[in-house]
Amino acid sequence: MCEMESNTTHLKSNGRDTSRSSDYRQLYQSIHTETHQPTPAKIKGEVPKWINGSLYRNGPGLFEVGKQKVESFFDGFALLHKFIIKDGTVSYQSRYLECDAYKLAQSEQRLVLGTFGTAIHRDPCKSYFRHLFSYFKKPMYDPTDNCNVNWLDLGNDELYALTESNLLCKVDPETLKVTDKIDIMDYVAVNSATAHPHYGEDGVVYNMGSSFGFRSNYNIIKMVKAKKGDNANPLETATVLCSIPASTCNPAYFHSFALTKNYVVFLEQPFNVNVLKILTCKLREVAMSSSLEFHPNEKCRFHIVNIHTGHLITTKYLADSFFCFHFINAYEDQGHVVVDLCSYNDDTIIKYATLESTRSGGASSLEGSLRPVRFVLPLILDGNSDKLVTLADSLATAKLVGKDTVMCTPEVLCEEGTFELPQINYNSYNGRPYRYAYGVVTHHLRQISKIDIKTKSRVLWGSESGSCYPSEPVFVPNPNGVDEDDGVVLSLVTDVSPPTKSTFLVVLDGKTLEEVARAEVKDLPFGIHGMFVNST
Repeated sequence: MCEMESNTTHLKSNGRDTSRSSDYRQLYQSIHTETHQPTPAKIKGEVPKWINGSLYRNGPGLFEVGKQKVESFFDGFALLHKFIIKDGTVSYQSRYLECDAYKLAQSEQRLVLGTFGTAIHRDPCKSYFRHLFSYFKKPMYDPTDNCNVNWLDLGNDELYALTESNLLCKVDPETLKVTDKIDIMDYVAVNSATAHPHYGEDGVVYNMGSSFGFRSNYNIIKMVKAKKGDNANPLETATVLCSIPASTCNPAYFHSFALTKNYVVFLEQPFNVNVLKILTCKLREVAMSSSLEFHPNEKCRFHIVNIHTGHLITTKYLADSFFCFHFINAYEDQGHVVVDLCSYNDDTIIKYATLESTRSGGASSLEGSLRPVRFVLPLILDGNSDKLVTLADSLATAKLVGKDTVMCTPEVLCEEGTFELPQINYNSYNGRPYRYAYGVVTHHLRQISKIDIKTKSRVLWGSESGSCYPSEPVFVPNPNGVDEDDGVVLSLVTDVSPPTKSTFLVVLDGKTLEEVARAEVKDLPFGIHGMFVNST
């Protein structure tokens, strides 16, 4: 059932009564059960039989240990879950990530290792002087191995759970058990790395990390994905392609970056990590997030690096300040690099990441402050210095304001509503011109949005007043499809309508966002990111 309003199509969530008020607190409650063995889900509708693979999801699932609770949603302990889809059936399983942070917390019934937004206090059995002495032992802050954000696929059944520290956990793709703990600093000199790697056409995997010091750097990391039957450790192929010097002594925080056919695009935003503060947060017993500082009067800067040569383009691409978690896509077009991302006015979203704010629906006030935008970065500076963007129909602008310095203003890709957790038809269109992006309407979390970049219109699944809360949508292309949006969208949905909360994996038509099927499962967490891995 559809209702047309302006350029927006609203679809009712399977005919459910969407007039009931929703309780955000139910979305972010601890999950106390695990499903270690694949368990059949109850199917409503028909799951397309061409879907053959596994959807892996990651995200916080446990927010309390003993009498303590984490202060930030981002600090919940990782609960891994997996949906096995084959021949029209769906099975699921889940397991807590048995990392050191989780095991120590369970053993001592308190929070032990440092986290993003939660202050870790010293052991009450340890004197202040012993605590002070331990500070001078390396590391001066505890990087977490609670890898609760995303996944890394290095081929040949090499799956890793990721967070934003230098630590990652190797996970058995069949059992979801941790088989190894990896410190990426053993392979490349970085103190942190993003949880959003990119996969090139040639089997090269790219990521970015920061190295802290007197002059901090942003490092582009590349490694080669393992081939079938290859027993070599793909992490041993990791090298630093390029080191980009930070523009200030305190490097910028970043969560993701973009990859085109020939370039890595990195955004240095005015949201900085105060190095002195982060190195002393353990001593001061404060959260690492207290080391982050947003500077609204400073400019953003885009950096472009050639992935074939490691050469950093010297042009300074500037923009007025904004904050970004996620890039949507980027590609090259007639001497320009087109960059699409989700832009916040400022860092307010970080403040709303506290568990209490999240549970009270604090993100609802983001309406109007978050939008999908497009920047166009000209590679050639010849011609009209006031109009360097020469792409037809582009509303983004770029103006020469100094020697090799370009000021960029974005084009809004869709004026209606917020848009976050973006996904595209990645395998076929990442780094290439594309038309469609899928995401979540963030300010109330009750809808999945499909944006048509060409027409700047959108289609929605769900209802703003409904009780169903979808997570990040993951697009799975139909192997026999022709169009960019031939396929399905998978999202784990939480329904908080009385009498009890329920959870299901929804399967939506990639073209219309009409519901094709749903697979009902036991209680699972709202989660953050996921990926689909085809069966071979």
